[in-house]
Amino acid sequence: MIRLRCICLFAFFIPAAAGAAAPDGGIVVSATRLERPAAETGSSVTVIDAEVLKQRQYAFVADALRDAAGVAIARNGSAGGFASARLRGATSGQTLVLIDGIVVNDPAAPQGGFNLANLDLVDIERIEILRGPQGILYGADAIGGVVSISTMGPGAPLSAFVEGGSFGTARGGATAAVGDGETFFRATVSGIRTDGISRAGGGAEADGFRSLAASLRGRAKVSGVWSAEATARFSDSRAGIDGFPPPAFTLADTLETEDTQDYSFSGVLRHADGRGYKGLNGALTIAYAAVDRRNEDRGAETFAAEGDRLTADYIANIPLADRFRFIGGAEAETTSVDVSGVDESATAGALFGVVEAEPLDRLVLTAGARRDEFSNFEGATTARVAAAWSGIEGWVLRASWGEGFRAPTLFELNFDQFGIAPNPDLRPERARGIDAGIERRLGGDDPFLTARATFFQTKVRSQIDFDLARNGFFNIDRTRARGVEVEIDWRLAQTLRASAAYTLTDAIDQGAGTELFRTPRHKGTAVLDWTPAPALALSASVIVNGREADFPSANDAFVRLDLRAAWALSERFELYGRVENATDTDYQDVSGFGEPGAAALAGLRVRL
Repeated sequence: MIRLRCICLFAFFIPAAAGAAAPDGGIVVSATRLERPAAETGSSVTVIDAEVLKQRQYAFVADALRDAAGVAIARNGSAGGFASARLRGATSGQTLVLIDGIVVNDPAAPQGGFNLANLDLVDIERIEILRGPQGILYGADAIGGVVSISTMGPGAPLSAFVEGGSFGTARGGATAAVGDGETFFRATVSGIRTDGISRAGGGAEADGFRSLAASLRGRAKVSGVWSAEATARFSDSRAGIDGFPPPAFTLADTLETEDTQDYSFSGVLRHADGRGYKGLNGALTIAYAAVDRRNEDRGAETFAAEGDRLTADYIANIPLADRFRFIGGAEAETTSVDVSGVDESATAGALFGVVEAEPLDRLVLTAGARRDEFSNFEGATTARVAAAWSGIEGWVLRASWGEGFRAPTLFELNFDQFGIAPNPDLRPERARGIDAGIERRLGGDDPFLTARATFFQTKVRSQIDFDLARNGFFNIDRTRARGVEVEIDWRLAQTLRASAAYTLTDAIDQGAGTELFRTPRHKGTAVLDWTPAPALALSASVIVNGREADFPSANDAFVRLDLRAAWALSERFELYGRVENATDTDYQDVSGFGEPGAAALAGLRVRL
């Protein structure tokens, strides 16, 4: 029975190793942690803004990321199933997730990945996807890249929505805000409940899901050059899950449930001399995040995991000369986990610095280094360089090279339940990645056509994998993921816009010569947005996901169609509806776990 519980956890443990959002032409923050024009950024960044999030009626962050180039979403079944994002073939633990600049990766998850299943978009106004190793500014775990999520600031005093539909689904939320850009306060609450479907593919017993979340964010001007900001987030959820009951010991209907509570708090003190990018700016941040997850089978606890992370960091950007700038800082972190009675903790600290130079007009170069020290591992030094050139009007050339590092999580090192033996001999993951891209814009400052193509390659040494045959976590000698990302955004007319993204990823375990799990070789998305009348907006999107290697069997290729419509009754009221998986496609993100068929939902938005 112990062995079979190990199999049950495999879908959660296993890493990648074993709308079409448009390329952004405006301001990006994640690449250098400063606001910079996209044309001056050497990294590959995709921005999903508030307009896209609203028009495409995404419910959760995972839904929005699924349409982006270079991103693969793996979800263990229907609503509430653990949903992870994998960038360019990286594992979920190699993808760093930030909310308002705060790391929210789960320290109690097997590989430290973040569960996107419970993150509602009700208070989200922007998502930046930064691809490739980004450890210099963001630290360990950013081998695949960074997903940076920004919540709403000041806006309408009150907005709310309510929707419902298939599978007994009801969802709603409200946001209230006061103040302006310098001083404001915002409060948000949201919730969802659904009867769902069986997590086990082909099962008959529906696994429901319910979640309640709340967030607070405020900012105040302390003096002429000082400002302070604070945020707090909380969510509480319960999801039905399936297991591996006797006598077949294969994934099937059970009455198990998973309860999860997430908390995060942060405070930021900023200094700015009032000259924006030309002046000295700095920020001191203290943040705390925690998760408490418990599984039960008819009232008996079968698994428990708690984890928390306390961080403090300071970052400053300092002008050195007219065309030179230094960005540097320091970080300290304490992480602790308690997984089914295994209680461990670790500390880490880092110093980092980046020099940004513009030696020629429209040529921006960046180079940086970082030193990380760990209480339970030897330290690591990583480096990164990048360049962006926009010397010809309408063209941008980009290239970057970077290193990454990820220490084994406390879970990977110490977990000893269900027959899994701890492995104190795990080695840290080390990575090197390159990318090079070209971008073309037609139409001047307000382009009607934007196209981008990027080649990428990431090699990882000692990647950590869960080996089912040996019942534990072990290092893979070498893995390699390389491919091409293509993104197109085309305004065909004032009322008609098309966008598409395609990713070719060749991701392999170089020693075994096998494909990395849950990374489709081919993935494409296409979205058509049409506004036939000022009050009417229509949208359709198609996802084409190629075959994926997985355990115990590969996931077949699939095509999914989603349809959306919205009708503005007035400036304050809007009716909307969508059909998800309109063709009722039978597909799986994770082998053995079912996904919903066709679903129709309708709702009402209010903005006062």
